Amino acid sequence: MKNNILRINEYRNNPEFYFSKGLRFANKKNLSEAYRNLTKALELEPDNSEYKFNMACFLSELQRPNEANRLFSDILINFEPTMYDCFFGLGCNSFEVGNNEKSAEYFDKYLYFDAEGEFSYEITEMSFYLKLYSEVSHNNRFLKTSASNLKKAQKYLLESNKEKAVNCLYRSVSANPLDREARNLLTLVLLDIQQYIRAGYINSTVGMIDGEDVWSNCLGTYLLHQAKKKVSLSHSLDMLPYLPAENREDLLCIATTLIIFHRNEELVKFIEVYSANHKDQLIYSILLLGYAITGRTEKAAELSRISAGCFPGEPEIDGWMAHVIDPDNFLSISENSIAEYIKLFSLIQEPVNYKYEPSVYYGLLERDMRRVRLPKRYMPIIEGTVSKREIMYSRHYRKEIIGLLQGALSRTEEPAELEPGSPDMYSAALEYAYCRLFHIDMEKGELARKYQISVELLNKAIKSLNIHQ
Repeated sequence: MKNNILRINEYRNNPEFYFSKGLRFANKKNLSEAYRNLTKALELEPDNSEYKFNMACFLSELQRPNEANRLFSDILINFEPTMYDCFFGLGCNSFEVGNNEKSAEYFDKYLYFDAEGEFSYEITEMSFYLKLYSEVSHNNRFLKTSASNLKKAQKYLLESNKEKAVNCLYRSVSANPLDREARNLLTLVLLDIQQYIRAGYINSTVGMIDGEDVWSNCLGTYLLHQAKKKVSLSHSLDMLPYLPAENREDLLCIATTLIIFHRNEELVKFIEVYSANHKDQLIYSILLLGYAITGRTEKAAELSRISAGCFPGEPEIDGWMAHVIDPDNFLSISENSIAEYIKLFSLIQEPVNYKYEPSVYYGLLERDMRRVRLPKRYMPIIEGTVSKREIMYSRHYRKEIIGLLQGALSRTEEPAELEPGSPDMYSAALEYAYCRLFHIDMEKGELARKYQISVELLNKAIKSLNIHQ
C-alpha cells in the first residue's frame, strides 16, 4: 500500500501527467477539465515553453485572445525566440479582436523568420487579403522598430535612466526576437538593476540563437558569480579565451571579463593570439598590463618600446606605461590591476561601449547584493499578489515581486498603515509594476477588476509606492 501511495503522489506532482490529461480532455471537447489540467501542469512547471504554447492555443480556442497573446509573447521574449509558430497565434488573435495592423505585423514576422514554416501558406493568403482590403502593409518594419528602440535604450543608459532603457530594450526584443545585441544589452541592464532572474532568462535565449555569442558568454559569467556557482563559473571562464573573437569588440569583451575575474595568465595568452591582427593602442596597452601583472617585466618593457614607436606623441600614455613596467611597482600594479585597467580606458579616451566598459562590469561584482528583509506587515501585499498569479508568470514570481516591493520601499516613504481590505490596492500596484517592468501587456482596468478595486485606488497605490507609469 505504501508504494502505491508513493506512486500516486508522484503522479500528483508530475506536470507531464496533467499536461497529457489536459490534451486528452481538450480532444474530447471537455473544455473545463482540459483547462483545469493544463493549468495544473503550468503551476507545477511554469517555465515550460511547450505547456505555455499549448495553453495559449487553448485560450485562443476559448476566445480569450489577450491572455493567449501574453503567453505567446512571453515564450518569444523569455524562453524560445525561435518558436515562430507563436507569431501565427499572435497574428490570428490580433485579427480576431479587429487589430489588422498588429495582425499584419505578426504575419510579416512569421514569413520573415520562417518562410517555409508549417503555416506559411495560410499566412501568405491572409497577408494578401489584409493588404488588399485593409490597406495594411508592414514590409518588415519591425526590424526598424527594433533598431530604433535599441538606439533609444543606449541613449537612456548614457543619461543613467535605466528604467526607460529596460522598457526600450524589451520593445526592441519584442519587435525582433532574434536581435542578439538588444538581448545582451537587456541582460546587462537587468543585472545592473539586480533583476537576476530575468537577466538569466534573457541570457539563456541568446545561447539558443548563437551558442558562441561572445557577449552572451561573458555576461553568463556574471550571472554564475551572482548565483555563487563556483564550479560552473570556473569552467565558463576557462572556455572564454577559446571563443571566436571575430572583431575588436569581441576581443575587448573577453579581455574585460578575464581581468575582472583576475584571470591574468589567460588574458596574456588570449591577447597574444589576437594582438598581431590589431594595430591598436588599447590592445597593445592591455597586453603590456597583462605582462606587468604576471611579472613578465622584460616583455612589458619591449612591448612599451614597440608601442611608443607605433603611437608616438602620447605623453599621458607613455607615463602610464613607464609606471606600469617599473619593477618597483609590481606589487602595487598586481593588487590594483582592475583599477589600472579602468584608468587605461580613461587615458586612451575609449568611447563608452557597454559590451566591454570595465567600470560597468566591475560595478556588477562590487555591488552589495544583500537585501533588507521585508517586514512582516507587508506580507499581506505579497500574498495578495501571489494568490492572483497569472499562469504565464515566472516560476520565481514570488521572489520577483518581493524584490520589486523591497525596491519600492527603499525609494519612497512607507505606505500608510494598512486597513482591513486595503492590501489589495498595493497588491494590484505591485503586479502593475511587475507587468510594466517586464513588458507584459496588462492594463490598469484589467488589474482593477481582478483585485476588485477602483482604478482610482490602484493609481493611489502606484503613486504611494513611487512606481513610474
